[in-house]
Amino acid sequence: MKRASTHPLLWVVALLTGLGLVGIRTVANAEGGTPPDTPEATAAPSTAPPAHRAAPLWRADPATGTKPFEGVETKPGQVTVVNDPAGRYGKTYALHTSGHKLDDATRVRVETRGQRTSGGPLRFAKEGDVFYIGWRSMWGPLPTKKGDWVTLWQLKDYGSGAATPPLSLRARGDGTVDLEYSDPKLRTTYLWHGALKLNSWHSFVVGLKISKDPAKGWVRLWHNGAAQKLAGGATQYRAATLRAGWVTDKWGVYRSDGVTGAATAYLNDAAVGRAYGDVAP
Repeated sequence: MKRASTHPLLWVVALLTGLGLVGIRTVANAEGGTPPDTPEATAAPSTAPPAHRAAPLWRADPATGTKPFEGVETKPGQVTVVNDPAGRYGKTYALHTSGHKLDDATRVRVETRGQRTSGGPLRFAKEGDVFYIGWRSMWGPLPTKKGDWVTLWQLKDYGSGAATPPLSLRARGDGTVDLEYSDPKLRTTYLWHGALKLNSWHSFVVGLKISKDPAKGWVRLWHNGAAQKLAGGATQYRAATLRAGWVTDKWGVYRSDGVTGAATAYLNDAAVGRAYGDVAP
């Protein structure tokens, strides 16, 4: 009598082994895939509400007008709530200035200032604290001029010893926008620059470790969902992010006197939290 063939049994074993390997590879990819804060990861465009890991410390809700901000500075200008001109993100802040100077000593600006919470102003003042600031911006019209600057976002210092903002996002009339760092001795370093595309949404997240010591504080930046390499080639730059009594941030348009004409900055989904995922637009 012929012995029964073992080929079917071997085939079953091979099949189960293959499935096991597929499962192992799937788990490996799930646990070891590119995280959202690496330079290679780019968020796909989406109109769906973003998923957050935790509630942010602060979020600007256009339904409440300008109440979420500690203040607004309109010299001259106005901050209003409009429907997203691009038709993607619903109610949106519009910060508009006619561009006509109030007087010779006052530079044109229309900006929000700081964040107001139920517990009072949210200010960045404690050594070692880590914050992430996320938002969407769209600009247009936005006159620029080579050799002059327009500040679109800044981390501004307040209190005794206040001087040049430690960080500012600026357009300089060359078709780009850059992130500028000013150290405690007021020396400037350009950390990053990218294309300034008008009438199109840009998303940003700025990560900050608060410190007056440039060896302890740091800055990180994400643009359109991708971590950006900063000066020196790394995604994290050591910096003194705390100056004077405290720092807080401002959105809008603030510019040197050489730039003229009406300008509008749109702001959407602005938030402050303790982690990237809490505030990423």
